[in-house]
Amino acid sequence: MLIAQKRKQTNGVEDKVKLIFTIGDCNGIGLEVLVKGIMQLDKDRKEFQNIDFCISGHNKTIEEYMENFNFPVSVTDDKLIIKNRICPIINCEHYSKVEFGQETISAGKLAGEAIESAVKMTLEGHFDGIVTMPISKAVVYKAGWKFPGHTEMLANACGVEKPLMILCTDKVRVGLATIHVPIQKVPQLITFELLTEIIEKFAHSLNFDFGIKAPKIAILGLNPHAGENGGLGSEEIEVIEPALSFLKSKNIEVFGPFPADGFFAHGEYKNFDGILAMYHDQGLIPLKMLADGAGINYSAGLPIVRTSPDHGTAFNIAGKNCADSKSMINATILNYKIIHNRLLNE
Repeated sequence: MLIAQKRKQTNGVEDKVKLIFTIGDCNGIGLEVLVKGIMQLDKDRKEFQNIDFCISGHNKTIEEYMENFNFPVSVTDDKLIIKNRICPIINCEHYSKVEFGQETISAGKLAGEAIESAVKMTLEGHFDGIVTMPISKAVVYKAGWKFPGHTEMLANACGVEKPLMILCTDKVRVGLATIHVPIQKVPQLITFELLTEIIEKFAHSLNFDFGIKAPKIAILGLNPHAGENGGLGSEEIEVIEPALSFLKSKNIEVFGPFPADGFFAHGEYKNFDGILAMYHDQGLIPLKMLADGAGINYSAGLPIVRTSPDHGTAFNIAGKNCADSKSMINATILNYKIIHNRLLNE
């Protein structure tokens, strides 16, 4: 059952939507793009005046981070104040010293604690959605959270076995059949059972979360040229096509399998509401090129609404005040839209 908190109404006016941001890796660009993004949202989008923002992190770390920038902000024991916007800080136990560009276990521990706290409070109904700032997977792993990526960590905290990672722009949505696994393991993971489950989850999310009725989903092949009728691999004939036939019998609009290179090169992606790639780089390289730095990572199939910028910690530019907040802004806007779409679809 997906969680979508009913908005209480007083005299016909909705309660505020409540979003919580996680601090991410405090040695990267996360807090920089967060502050820049909030200032831009408050300036450009009136509906965001009806949203409460909170931050899961540590006030001393946030204060130390902000000392490096000339932002119109102040930090107290429990608040980050950005111009006239007051963002309560949900303090974690662990403080991490800010060391821009460095991979420190301390930063990983704070990032992990912030995620766990935000997920717990959202599951309890204190917040409507989470926007996560970038983490270093390797650092968080060393700090004790043994997950290959952000998505798997969130899914575990929510008790979900098979999340669906979607990278998207306003018009292009790419889901992944497999996420953070070595390429040599992908063929054995692409099974009839996995594909039917993931594609049904994708179709449901496109409808329920993105508000697209009867979505059209393109399925990419696993092998070059989608197997060339078995000449370059048999997975398309033996696994993917039977899965698509089964899903069509359930009135899910699926098409393919398509050769991945020509599908993107010839603009076929424009004709579909969603695209399922068989593995990570097959889908995310073209999506990130099309997004031009403004893409969004969305974790579908969870009982909470979680979005994130589609970039990493960018240690190489951390602390230099040159990070672009477009992706963070879009992640916040999409989170807000999905919250409302879920409420409408209840």
